[in-house]
Amino acid sequence: MKIGILGTGFGRYHASIYKKLSDVESIIIFGRDKDKLNKIKTELQIEVTDNINDILTNPDIDLVDICLPSNLHRKYVIEALKNGKNVYCETPVSLSLADAIAMKECEKEYGKKVFVDLFIKHEPPYEFLFNLAQKKEYGNLKALYLKRNTPPFWGDLGIGNITTNLMIHEFDFITWLLGSPDNISVSGLPTKEGESIVIANLNYKDTLVQVQSSSMMAKYYPFTVGYEAVFENAVIEFSEKCYEAGSDISCKLYTNSTVMDIELNDKNCYEESIKHVLDCCNKNIPTKLGIDDAIKSLEIAINAKNLLLEKV
Repeated sequence: MKIGILGTGFGRYHASIYKKLSDVESIIIFGRDKDKLNKIKTELQIEVTDNINDILTNPDIDLVDICLPSNLHRKYVIEALKNGKNVYCETPVSLSLADAIAMKECEKEYGKKVFVDLFIKHEPPYEFLFNLAQKKEYGNLKALYLKRNTPPFWGDLGIGNITTNLMIHEFDFITWLLGSPDNISVSGLPTKEGESIVIANLNYKDTLVQVQSSSMMAKYYPFTVGYEAVFENAVIEFSEKCYEAGSDISCKLYTNSTVMDIELNDKNCYEESIKHVLDCCNKNIPTKLGIDDAIKSLEIAINAKNLLLEKV
């Protein structure tokens, strides 16, 4: 396959993944910063361009990978679809439901696919929990508590952005696992400019779900994700704390008779997501990274955002 990438931020990382894959024939990346482009060209030995149409209108490009700011996703996803390309789009797919629905409609109109980087579905601890819940080895899942906390290193994650730009990943996982909730409730506090802390409750008939997220942690607090999943006959507890020197990862299974450490594989979720997209394109197999999946989680994120803004 021939890959065109829009954006040299996270797009550079995507390019490094494509570079390792045997079924990728060529890669070209678009950006506006010529110094950055030249550095990427030297380091990765791939083609670069500062003309976006070298990718969008090139008939040889099979897949356009969009790593631009979210407010530009709609425009360039639709342009790529119009030009006969399949699309892989970074998350969040957009910042409004109208934009996401427009992409879905164009996907149907032009007969090409839009995939979204819902990478959490390929993260080993979340895959493990998903599979365990499907098997019901320890009974039904009765409660799920998830968290994602960070120092303020990622731009504006204030009350108006945290649900779409940070909590969206937990919403991606929850809708994959349980579908859309019956309703949601949310509480949150803005702190300093661009920082906030939010708790969202997603209500299902048979499972209690809560997501807690903060962008106001102290500078030396590690970026932290985790969950506690309460089954009828067991509890799974996962935690990952990311430091400059590496990560502390723990995943434990608690039952009435024992406690054990769960050995997780070390797969790269971004690489696995890209491999999945290429397989879907080459083999026409069903995807778990589709635009419909992204819309489900985006709807929760936007509803939560609106509820928060009503209270501010």
